Amino acid sequence: MTRKPSPAARLLTAATAVVLFRGGMVICTDLVGALERALLALGRDPPGELADIAAAARDVVEARLDADVTLFDEGRDRLSRGLAVYWAGKALDPAMRG
Repeated sequence: MTRKPSPAARLLTAATAVVLFRGGMVICTDLVGALERALLALGRDPPGELADIAAAARDVVEARLDADVTLFDEGRDRLSRGLAVYWAGKALDPAMRG
């Protein structure tokens, strides 16, 4: 039996996929849909370490719904920076030094 991922894991997975998949806004439609569902599962009050990621993800979803390529690209860049900060913190965590 497969365990259902947490809302935070769903957000991180979908956001990472959107950022790594460098196709244009239209090509990313399915991934943005997954991102939107992850945001819904997470709710309006994400944990502090995910707040910037969730805010950027909301902007990406909204830009896609508005078909605004410029705002989509800007949101995806912010999403990328938010994920970089998140994962850098995890990588530099003392628990990772083994």
